[in-house]
Amino acid sequence: MGVNFYYVYANVQHPETNGIVEAYSVKERVMHVAEAKRRTQSEVPWICDTMDNQIKDALGGAPNGELVLDPAGNIVRKRFWSDPAILRADLTELIGPVEKPTLVEELPVRFQVETREIASGVVPRIDLPRGLNAVKIEPSTDDKGTPFFVKLRAEATRPLIQKGKGQLYLGFYLDPLYKVHWNNRMGRIKVNIEQADGLKLEKYELVGPDVKQDSDIDPRQFLVDVELEDKNHSIELTVSYTVCDDAETFCVPVNQRYVVYLKRDKWGGTRPGIFLVGMFAEVEKMDSNGDGVLTKDELPPGRVTLYVGHMDKNGNGQIDADEISEFKAMFGNGTGFGTTKNDGG
Repeated sequence: MGVNFYYVYANVQHPETNGIVEAYSVKERVMHVAEAKRRTQSEVPWICDTMDNQIKDALGGAPNGELVLDPAGNIVRKRFWSDPAILRADLTELIGPVEKPTLVEELPVRFQVETREIASGVVPRIDLPRGLNAVKIEPSTDDKGTPFFVKLRAEATRPLIQKGKGQLYLGFYLDPLYKVHWNNRMGRIKVNIEQADGLKLEKYELVGPDVKQDSDIDPRQFLVDVELEDKNHSIELTVSYTVCDDAETFCVPVNQRYVVYLKRDKWGGTRPGIFLVGMFAEVEKMDSNGDGVLTKDELPPGRVTLYVGHMDKNGNGQIDADEISEFKAMFGNGTGFGTTKNDGG
């Protein structure tokens, strides 16, 4: 009896990991799948979920879930967090042992962390308050069908969501699938928030930083104090910017509209910097003998599955120094910056 494996591609759980930001359409999700297949060189088939994540929702909505189905389609194993070692034990129990099991290090699969020759790390990140939650947005395409080279990520503090008074985070992230960068020679990004009855802001026009480099790929971030008489009222905004492709074959000015709803987006995920800085600091503390390798006896019992199952690429039951480095590189060492060229500034 054989086993068929599938990946299910749904929402981006941690936007900006490997530079990837949330897709706005099924077409873009298919582009994400193609990019993932190219980078991993995996032959496992991918299933692209709908934009409302119907498959993921039906399977429990786990962030890194793992399910085993029998030939009749019944779920016989269900796991919140994928663990290769436990999965192998499950399959041995359900189907039987194999004479020569395939080892992870024998597979030609290795995620390729790519670099770009465009400056990054030149625009400082703003300090964000704790307790931000991703909220729903609605992007509007123009008559020309201009791609969303830049993607908005909106987050709100709990008081803003619950009472209509608090802070709204607006982060604009370049989508690496389009291989574009900011053209700083053509001016700064501008965000115009439409005035409306019952909406109070200190500023209705937001202007991005004055960047000395001609081009870069850093996010543009804004934190706005908002007061709404009706917390269910939406906020409409227009963003204007200019981008060029990395090959310098085109530069285009773009104007795009969004509607922001102050309702939590259950598929919004969390930015990697929120939890990874602390997680990687924890990793270093757990290396009790200082040899640069984490073994199971150095990990707290509740964290063994999380760390070893996700970071142990060669399946030897421990986390080696190169595996820690590779995992950090995926998340820009926990900052969300990504692996890019830094021209200073």
